[in-house]
Amino acid sequence: MYWTKKHVMVCTAVHCNQKGAMDVAGRLRLAVLRKGVDADILVNNCGTIDLCDCGPNIVVYPDNVIYNGVTVKDIPEIMTHLEGGPVVERLVLSATSEDEVRRKGYYAEALSREGGLPPDEADALAATHGFDDQWIAEQLRRGFMARKPHPDSGEDRIQVTKKAKDRYSP
Repeated sequence: MYWTKKHVMVCTAVHCNQKGAMDVAGRLRLAVLRKGVDADILVNNCGTIDLCDCGPNIVVYPDNVIYNGVTVKDIPEIMTHLEGGPVVERLVLSATSEDEVRRKGYYAEALSREGGLPPDEADALAATHGFDDQWIAEQLRRGFMARKPHPDSGEDRIQVTKKAKDRYSP
């Protein structure tokens, strides 16, 4: 095993993969090799970092940077960062990024609804926060929400899970 200066993980889970993550990972690896910095920069793919709705995502350690919405066109700027240049601010995902603020807003409203939301209301609430049906499906698949019967009526409800509460509660 050898030690590198940077470890880059590219999310290649299903939703990120559908948005081109494998192309990003492959081209980034190729850029690292072509620049001859593969002894200093290790690029791996990973299963998920639970942010696939705004992916493809890249995590850079030890810099603690998450890049989101990355495309192949962004690789030259990311390479500059990896080689010691500035962080690509327009791609950085943080607690105050628009996507994270919208996510927090959705979960705050969903949590205020006792007993969960009927699926159509969950979809409507997602739309008011700029998310689509795919986003709901991804949140369900990633365990941020669960489909459960309402204890009284037995009707399907979309409920926020502990995982989302831990991440998005104030």
